[in-house]
Amino acid sequence: MVSQVVLDASVTIGWLLEDEQDTFSLSVHRSVQEDGAVVPQHWEFEVANSLLFAERRGRLGRGEARQRFHYLDDLAIEIDAASELDHAFSLAADHDLTLYDALYLELTIRHNLPLATLDNELERAANARGVEVFSG
Repeated sequence: MVSQVVLDASVTIGWLLEDEQDTFSLSVHRSVQEDGAVVPQHWEFEVANSLLFAERRGRLGRGEARQRFHYLDDLAIEIDAASELDHAFSLAADHDLTLYDALYLELTIRHNLPLATLDNELERAANARGVEVFSG
């Protein structure tokens, strides 16, 4: 499978929750539908947790969080469990990122793929590293 982007949780939530949808998130969604994506292992927990909290806050009906999460099973999203944690620690320190965000950046660098994110700090770090950021 050829993966076109490294997908972060912010963009994923941006297409799964109607009240967060925007042109960029929907463009990434179309790209993932066509060409797939690669994500770090913690991505699925971030997405699931965001959906659960949306359900608890009444933004989704009861049971919708799980249903929307399982929609992702139908997409060609490859979970990469081979993260280089030492490199991620360095990236986090160098760019003042959380380790979670640094893992997206590490994956992007290792696979030489564009990064799809709505996170301004992560995008800033990607730009500083010369990493391509998905532009839709």
